[in-house]
Amino acid sequence: MSFSKKILFVDDEDTILSGFELTLGRSFEVTVSASVTEALDIFKDQGPFAVVVSDFQMPVMTGAEFLQKIREQDKEVVTMLLTGAANFENVSETVHHGQIFRLLGKPCPPDSMKEHINAALRQYELIRAEKDMLEQTLNGAVRAMTSILAASKPLFFGRAQRVKEVAFNLAELLDVDDPWRLELAATFSYLGHVGLPDNIQEDVYKQNALPGEVREIMDGFPSFISGILGGIPRLADIPEIIKSIDSDYNPLVIDKTGIRKLASILRFARDYDHYASEGRSNAKIRELLASEEEKYLPGIISAFTKSYNISVEDDFIDMVDPKQLTKGMEINQDLRLPDETLIAPKGTIVEEHFLRILHNYYATYEDNPFPQAVQVLVRKKKK
Repeated sequence: MSFSKKILFVDDEDTILSGFELTLGRSFEVTVSASVTEALDIFKDQGPFAVVVSDFQMPVMTGAEFLQKIREQDKEVVTMLLTGAANFENVSETVHHGQIFRLLGKPCPPDSMKEHINAALRQYELIRAEKDMLEQTLNGAVRAMTSILAASKPLFFGRAQRVKEVAFNLAELLDVDDPWRLELAATFSYLGHVGLPDNIQEDVYKQNALPGEVREIMDGFPSFISGILGGIPRLADIPEIIKSIDSDYNPLVIDKTGIRKLASILRFARDYDHYASEGRSNAKIRELLASEEEKYLPGIISAFTKSYNISVEDDFIDMVDPKQLTKGMEINQDLRLPDETLIAPKGTIVEEHFLRILHNYYATYEDNPFPQAVQVLVRKKKK
C-alpha cells in the first residue's frame, strides 16, 4: 500500500524556508511557499501532500485559517502549526478546534522538526490505511449484496453491475478521485426499483413510456436512498450523485466534491448499457452517444474510444448452448423459463453467480427449462 510522503512548508520568511529545504530536503520530499495564496494553489495542483506545516503569523490570513482551508480540500492531510512563544497560549485553543496535529514552537530545531515530520507521516499512513480498509470492507459488502440482488432481481442489479464496470473503466482515464463512490452510487441508484411491480419493471428497464404515477414514484427514489444512507458516515455524497445522474454536465459550474463528474460518468455508463442491451455494436453506441456529447463530462467520448474497441468487425453474434455459457459472454436475448419468468434480460453479462443460477435450474427441472441455444454478443475491449 503506497501513500504520499510529500511535505509542504509555508512561511513568509525566505531564510526559514531555505533552512527547511537544506536540513529536511535530503530526508523528505519538500515543497516550500512564502504565500498562503500560492500554497493553496500548490496544494491543489501538486498534491496529494501528506503533511502541511505553516507559520501562524502570515499575511492575508493566519496559518490556522490557512490550514483550515487545506483541510477543506483534503480531510486526510496532517497539519502542524509553527508559532513563537509570545502567542503560544493564544493559538493553542485554535489548534484544539482546528484539528491540527501538533503546535510547534518557533524556532524549531532541525532534529526536532524531523521527529515531528516522521510522527505526522505515521499519522497520515494510519489515517489512509484505516480509510482504505473501511472502503474495501464497505465495497466488499456492497458487491456481495449486489450479487445476491442480481440473482433475485436480474433486470436492475444485473444492470448495476454492468454500469459499474463501464464507469470504472472510464474513471481510470478521467482522473477520478475516490472511485469507490461510483460503485456505491451505481448500486444504490437501482435500489428503489426493487419495490416496483413486476409488470412495470421491464417497461422501466427498456425505457418504454410509463404512466405518470410510475414516473412520480421513480422521482422519489433519490429521497428514498437519502433516507437509507443519511445516517451512515462518509456516504452523504452518494444520494447527491444519484440525484445528479439525469442532469446535463455543465463545465462552467464549480464541482469541488466531484459529485457532478461522477454522476455524468454514471449517466454515460447507463446510456451505454441501455444501447448495449438492445444489441447494438460498440461502434453504433459510440455514434449515438457522440451525437449528444454536450450532455456528458468533457473527454468522456475519447475515454470510451480508448477503453473499448469500437470497430464493427470486433463485435459478433454467436449461438451457444446455455450449458456452454462462460464468464464474460453477453446474452443477446431475454432468457426466460417456460412460464415466461425472466431469468436474465437481454444484455446480461455472464458472471459466476449467474452460472450457478443456471446450474440450479437445470438441477431442479426434469426437462431442459431453457432453449437449446441462446444468442450471445461478443464484444472486445481494448487490451
